[in-house]
Amino acid sequence: MSEIKKGALISYAAVAFNAIAGLLYTPWMISCIGADDYGLYTLALSVINFFLIDFGLGEAVSRFLSKYKAEGDRDRAAEFLGVAYKLYFLIALVILIILVIIFLFVDSIYAGLTASQLNTFKLLYAIVAAYSVISFPFLSFDGVLISNELFVALNLCTFLQKVCTVGLIIIALLRGMGVVSLVLVNTLTVLAFIVVKLLIIVKKTDTKVTFRTSDKVLVQEVIGFSGWTTVVHLCGRVIFSIMPSILAAVSNTWEVALFGLASSLEGYVYQVANALSNMFMPKVSRIVSHNGSPSELQDLVERVGRIQVFIIGLLFVGFISVGREFVECWVGAEYSMLFPCVILLILPSLLELPQLVANTAVSAVGAMRQKAFAYLAMAAVNLLLGIALSLLFGSLGSSVSICVAYFVRTFGMDVLYRKILSLKIRRLFVKLYGKWFLPAAVTILAGFTFAYFIPLSGWAGLALSALVVGFVYVLLMWKLYLEQDERSLLIKSVKNGR
Repeated sequence: MSEIKKGALISYAAVAFNAIAGLLYTPWMISCIGADDYGLYTLALSVINFFLIDFGLGEAVSRFLSKYKAEGDRDRAAEFLGVAYKLYFLIALVILIILVIIFLFVDSIYAGLTASQLNTFKLLYAIVAAYSVISFPFLSFDGVLISNELFVALNLCTFLQKVCTVGLIIIALLRGMGVVSLVLVNTLTVLAFIVVKLLIIVKKTDTKVTFRTSDKVLVQEVIGFSGWTTVVHLCGRVIFSIMPSILAAVSNTWEVALFGLASSLEGYVYQVANALSNMFMPKVSRIVSHNGSPSELQDLVERVGRIQVFIIGLLFVGFISVGREFVECWVGAEYSMLFPCVILLILPSLLELPQLVANTAVSAVGAMRQKAFAYLAMAAVNLLLGIALSLLFGSLGSSVSICVAYFVRTFGMDVLYRKILSLKIRRLFVKLYGKWFLPAAVTILAGFTFAYFIPLSGWAGLALSALVVGFVYVLLMWKLYLEQDERSLLIKSVKNGR
């Protein structure tokens, strides 16, 4: 079994565990700490996450190391890492200063919170800020592992980190330690697995770091790439990280908590798609470095994209079919607005996420400035709509804003794929979705029909409905969507255990 296949299996296992564990213990966690504290927890993480981006250096590490390895230039790779780490430590210092300033003005920024909520929020903020700044310089480790194609080691670390986090959170809540324990658990597990990744890099790779370099061209290239990548990531943060703050300013903690739940479900969908995309950076870099033809990249985007459509389509169709019942069973009927919020958040993912390999290719060719403009348009739309719609409709308005903004980004990126990568976008959409709509529509109809004639309630009814929907979808996709070579490959993989 190839490293990519093994990494994909472990990554999907991690996503499945994270989703199942989150779905099972999130309602219990809310019951333990209360909806208000869960809202504060979501708010604290969102504020920190908005500032704690790696400023393009993580993507730069993956892209440049993959490029230099494809070219066989290890000296250049060592010099690049030296430049990257210097920038990491400098940025960490700047972030620390910014976070301290924000902490001093928390009372004014979140005037809508009560005195008790402010005190809790300050403690959560301080803990998360401290560990985030400490861990920041080590965000490059993932890029180093990806460039060395150690997908099994990387994804196994991610999987085990999730298991440890969930296990420790359950123990903490059983001991009645409250919302602060959730943040402390995340802190301990993140720091522990930083050490594990460092040991893997030392033992499994020949990665070297040269801090002394006089290559100004390299420094300018890294800063230029990272600068535009920073714009991309900041715009991405505007989507989910800033929205809880907008809701806290114009609405209340209930809406923040509701949006937090919706965004967590959307996050599971993203994790499913992203489980594959990062592992193709080395392969895409080799195609680019060796002047691969546009048709070679087109085939890779289509092949991976069809897998993504199959999987994401199942999640989307499944949630439309049984989502209302799921929300009622999961967190209760009082969270009924969660259903339309999730639909709005994951709808654009059906178009965007199957194209993540093309997105990776844009980074591989270094076209970050053009990519940044598409993300700036997305961020501007989201901010303008987000403030107005959140004020009027709370979390539902936030979800509408994000949905529209995501479609703007998808359109902009498709223009780039055509111009920069010479991808045939019309052919891509036909290949990915031409045969998908009929199985999807029939599956949704089958789900509604089953629920109408066999109205079962509770988790048992939900599970049976989900099984029916899943069976119909997979059967129709197998017959009507998958091509013969794809079916043969799947059958062969199952028979050979690969």
